[in-house]
Amino acid sequence: MAFNMAGIFLVLLRTGDYDADMFTKILGWLLFIPSLIGLFYYYQWLGILLFIIGVLIVIFIKSNFDKKKGEK
Repeated sequence: MAFNMAGIFLVLLRTGDYDADMFTKILGWLLFIPSLIGLFYYYQWLGILLFIIGVLIVIFIKSNFDKKKGEK
């Protein structure tokens, strides 16, 4: 679950530096895809529920991160 959430966060992260963004997106997809397959394969319906909860948590954290970044 932690790899899934970290992967989603890295995919959504935008720094403004194109090289760093490409690296974080590749790393994010490498973390996200295998963990997603593992969640769905081993946990079936519980995996889908955990995936949805993880995505909502990451979106909440990302929106708060962007708000604090915009205030500075």
